[in-house]
Amino acid sequence: MRKTLMFLFFTLACDALWAQQRTISGTVTDEAGDPLIGATVQVKETFSGTVTDTDGTYSIQVNLGATLVFSYTGFLTQEIDVGASNVIDVVLETNVSALDEVVVIAYGEQSRTKLVQSVATVDNRNIRDIPAVAPQELLQGQASGVQVVNSSGILGAAPVIKIRGVASISSGGRPLIVLDGVPLNDANLTAGQGGQALNPLGDINPNDIESFTVLKDAAATAVYGSRGANGVVLITTKSGRRNEATTVTVNASTSWSQSTDRVQMMNADEFRDFRVATNQAVAGNDPTTSFDWPSNVVRTGLSQDVDLSIRGGSEKTTFYVGGSIKDQQGFIVGNNLNRYSGRINLNHQANNWLNIGFNLGVTQNLNDRVGSENSTFAPMTSAFLQTPWVVPYDANGNYVNTGFIANVLAIEDLDINDSNSLRTTGNASAEVDFSSLLRGLAFQTNFGIDRVVLEEFQRSFEINSPGGFGSDYYAQQNKYVFTNTLNYNRVFNRHDLSVVVGMSYEQTDVRDISVSGTGFLSDKQLNVTSASTPGTTSNTATGSRLTGQFGRFNYFYNNRYILEGSIRRDGSSRFGQNNRYGTFWSVGGAWILSAEDFMQAVDWISSLKLRASYGTAGNDRIGDFAALENFQGGIISNYNGEAGLRQLSAANPNLQWEKSQSLNVGFEASLFNSRVTLAVDYYNKNTTDLILNVPIPQTNGGLNSIIDNVGEMVNKGVDIDLSADIVRGADFNWTASVNLGFNTNEILSLPGANVDSEGRRFVAGSTSQRAVEGFSANSFYLIRYQGVNPQTGNAEWLDIDGNPTTTPTTNDRVIAGKANPDLVGGFRNTLSYGDFDLNFFFNFSLGNDIYVSGLRFTDNPLGTFNKRAALLDRWENPGDVAFLPDSDSPTFGSFAQRSTAQLLDGSFARLKNITLGYSLPQNALDRIGFIKGLRIFFTGYNILTIKGSALEGIDPEVTDNISNIVQGETFFTPP
Repeated sequence: MRKTLMFLFFTLACDALWAQQRTISGTVTDEAGDPLIGATVQVKETFSGTVTDTDGTYSIQVNLGATLVFSYTGFLTQEIDVGASNVIDVVLETNVSALDEVVVIAYGEQSRTKLVQSVATVDNRNIRDIPAVAPQELLQGQASGVQVVNSSGILGAAPVIKIRGVASISSGGRPLIVLDGVPLNDANLTAGQGGQALNPLGDINPNDIESFTVLKDAAATAVYGSRGANGVVLITTKSGRRNEATTVTVNASTSWSQSTDRVQMMNADEFRDFRVATNQAVAGNDPTTSFDWPSNVVRTGLSQDVDLSIRGGSEKTTFYVGGSIKDQQGFIVGNNLNRYSGRINLNHQANNWLNIGFNLGVTQNLNDRVGSENSTFAPMTSAFLQTPWVVPYDANGNYVNTGFIANVLAIEDLDINDSNSLRTTGNASAEVDFSSLLRGLAFQTNFGIDRVVLEEFQRSFEINSPGGFGSDYYAQQNKYVFTNTLNYNRVFNRHDLSVVVGMSYEQTDVRDISVSGTGFLSDKQLNVTSASTPGTTSNTATGSRLTGQFGRFNYFYNNRYILEGSIRRDGSSRFGQNNRYGTFWSVGGAWILSAEDFMQAVDWISSLKLRASYGTAGNDRIGDFAALENFQGGIISNYNGEAGLRQLSAANPNLQWEKSQSLNVGFEASLFNSRVTLAVDYYNKNTTDLILNVPIPQTNGGLNSIIDNVGEMVNKGVDIDLSADIVRGADFNWTASVNLGFNTNEILSLPGANVDSEGRRFVAGSTSQRAVEGFSANSFYLIRYQGVNPQTGNAEWLDIDGNPTTTPTTNDRVIAGKANPDLVGGFRNTLSYGDFDLNFFFNFSLGNDIYVSGLRFTDNPLGTFNKRAALLDRWENPGDVAFLPDSDSPTFGSFAQRSTAQLLDGSFARLKNITLGYSLPQNALDRIGFIKGLRIFFTGYNILTIKGSALEGIDPEVTDNISNIVQGETFFTPP
């Protein structure tokens, strides 16, 4: 994870107009004539602005032809063109609801006033200063109930995103990502040669993003049917606006990064002394050599970014064109990422009944990769385990082979491990207004694409791989989405009705081919086919088809009562022939209590809405051919040296979607003239028909299991969002917000699964964790470590009955912790004084554990691997309170066995982002003439982490696996 990322960021908005400066003044009042203190007065499309004083008065310098924007929380925003008068007095009207903003939802938009669904929005104001490499970093800690964990600090590594807890055990758990209306394919196409899964979101330029909308409950996700159970993240990119002057924005930044923390290892002298003190041989090793491997595999990373965008619009046409270049050198030696991206969004009103739109984004990622976890070829693993008296060079300065633990400096300097991806996303749309036939009726058609081309090339040279190794992997994914919707919106008398019906068709095809080989005559031979010993050549082709029909209605009566329902019927090629079609639905309602007459006397409540919903959604993330009988052919399935076929899986014609039934009850309130807003949601999501491998009697082909729908689990929790305008003043303003997501996960049943010694059924995820009936899906199953007995010097564990023992066995394992947190959240503060602004943001997690499997190696007192410095605290005399047992103890060699000694409290709070900015006054910019706004700011990222001392060198926001069933584990995953 990057740390202390200091950004020097310039933002310029340029206009071709040269103008004469004027001073405009006036007062801003409410409908009763009372002055509004701290109301914002801003020159549209610039950084120039001011706020009203204690009398509600203001004064601001503007150019001829400018437009002033007057805004105040709880009131409707007004835009007024500057005319001949130098005095403009404004009366702001009270907003019917402080929640009355337009929110992007599935297949459209909706006023927040009419919203029944549980959604979270993250707009550009909250994310513009975050120096993100990929979009998921913009979501960390920003929305209640949303957890984002990186699988590595390595550039381009995939994230783990969870909405309201664990979505599945064995099926995919990521939310559906929808970019400008096109559902993206988030399949991990990588062959894994780099040691970490690639990030499918890494192909979206964060600077192009206008907002995120996170759909959390069934009322919001049911219309996505078979793909909505894990939640949905809608990403909206920037676009032009009607009658907006053409604006050029340039963002240029330089940043530096370091690892957030590092394990303290023994140096060469400490390592020699330790081995002597514990009666381990050092003979044959040069007592004078020493090399600090951990310090030599990290560096200060450098990132340079240039982002250029042009946006504007006329009465009929709007446009946004953006381009970005990122050159990033990671803090791990040898890890570099270059990204080139471009985007164009166009919209044109052809006539009074036809609107056409087009958007296209292209991104190329060139990633010089390194390993990130359990591999002796990975930088961190190699550096921590390498004996500190081993040096990487000979007397002439040439690299040497360092044996089992590879010479990682030679690897990063000489070997090739490149990933090259090109992704194209786009959408063409046409909207026809049929109001001439039926008022409020419109038809929209969309055709979207998502195309990914990936090539990974690896070439390991003689110094580390005798004979050399090479592999070449090519993958191509094409996804086409065709959607038609019919929308009807009508307001009559006290009735407000919105209806959308539609159909969609999605086609996804994936092909890949790989070739490898060993035995190269020379390191200069880069072509894999030059290998004298060919490896396995593989080629796969998969595909899926999805068709759906859907509908949703929203009925709003008398500005008080809301009824909403949705339904979707999906057909998928991924499931068994008897269950390829499924129906998903939701129903919900809301009551705007503050609109009732009996609430009018409660003047401290600006608005209050109660809402509830119930519905279903599905999860189709099981792969394309899971329901079919699969075979593997070719030389890999040989019989007596001859190519043949072997069965890989059995068919299940009844395989169907995992289904979730979700209840959501909540309220939204704005208080004290909308200076405080609060939203609270309780949810209960029950997931049935979990897809698991169920044991079957072994028959022909040697198969002993079949994929079937058998399990059930539940997620319960509360989401809380609170924000407040703490100070409103003429010069100083302070706003704060906090979001909290409480979650409890429990496995209810696992029919047909294995049974443990206590009679509970379970599904194993790794040697250290499993999903067990009655416990969380990611429960750690370990022997309990007690510590070193101060009197005997023996390490002690607990047996199954809780009694101390020095000889534990695997039968003494118990549920000892869980990877899933009880609480995740974020806390933001924004302060402004004059032209200066300060923004700082914390995210945090409580109640989860992290299993650090690498400690089984660094804490093993025997062997030639290097050790943690903590092992220097060794028991020697009765009464010693020590970390390591007596070297003569029978437990000395078993000290680092798998147990809770490696299970650490993963709770943390992190200063994720802090930004100090300064916007140049407009009168200074007017001397230049063509610059409308200039902002300079400095940003620090991940600069402070509050965590337990046991987590030394461990980043609490990193996991080394993106699988649902294995979470909260790390080896030497780069922080």
